[in-house]
Amino acid sequence: GMNTTLHSAHHGSDPDARELAREEYRDILIADTLVDLHRLKLRAQQWVPSEIRGEVWKYLLGVSKPDKSEEVSITKQLKDDYTEMAHGSMSNMEIIQSVKPYVQNLPPQWEKVMREDAKRRQIIERMAVCFLSHHISSQASPSLVFMLPPFLVATEDESVAFYCFRQLQQLLARDLDDGRLNVRLAQFVTLYKTIFPEINIALEEEEVEVNEWAVSWLRFLLCRELQVENALRLWDSYFAADSPENGLLLHTYICLAILENLQGTIVELSERSEILQTLQHLPPLDMDQIITQAQSIRDEVLARNLL
Repeated sequence: GMNTTLHSAHHGSDPDARELAREEYRDILIADTLVDLHRLKLRAQQWVPSEIRGEVWKYLLGVSKPDKSEEVSITKQLKDDYTEMAHGSMSNMEIIQSVKPYVQNLPPQWEKVMREDAKRRQIIERMAVCFLSHHISSQASPSLVFMLPPFLVATEDESVAFYCFRQLQQLLARDLDDGRLNVRLAQFVTLYKTIFPEINIALEEEEVEVNEWAVSWLRFLLCRELQVENALRLWDSYFAADSPENGLLLHTYICLAILENLQGTIVELSERSEILQTLQHLPPLDMDQIITQAQSIRDEVLARNLL
């Protein structure tokens, strides 16, 4: 799995370290023949510069292959395929109608980023309709729209954003279909009741239901709740794990680590609405610290045989 030591060298605010990291990224990404995926992952586990995030995600999620020789033709092929798919699906009124309420109702922190560019909302709608039109087999819900903004923030290129989004959805479909989501949810609830009994008491006293917050935390990988930079950083670390599947396995423990950070706040709050507000709109967090905490919680859960 991912090694905790990878996170000790994070470049929070050290400009020199960041400049060095940028140089290493340039070095990795402009390679003539082969992108060194292993080196790219190690780098991306620590920090990804926002201006190249889309390009980095493209390799981490396997949209672009490390072999550079076919890069240009594959990229063009993907763009053409996407254009054709998107064009064909925009006549699907039923799907368009199902998507609209979600596109109108993006989480406020992404809404703010989207507002800077009116075209982005249309793009999100088009990407969602395109995805849903071509994935009838999976019981995909229009609520997947909530997971599109991070990809559009990561890259300006609509077709790259689409294929990265699609890769993530394929990973999640194996892992988070409704049956498995319920198992995941049950495990998460069991664990936080065991590890953080005070939080559990506070939630039960105020009758805060698991459905009001935890389902969303698990289903949308926290992108509805986390601040934009925090969400992107978390997803960097998931995609950069030895395999994205393994990265996503940390998610339950990330949720537990966040609860641990909120424990003081939640136990103090006496209003149901305040608790919900806190769980649904998370404060800024130090994600590197959360990731490290999540890894130790996972070790503890395994050591104590809690699952």
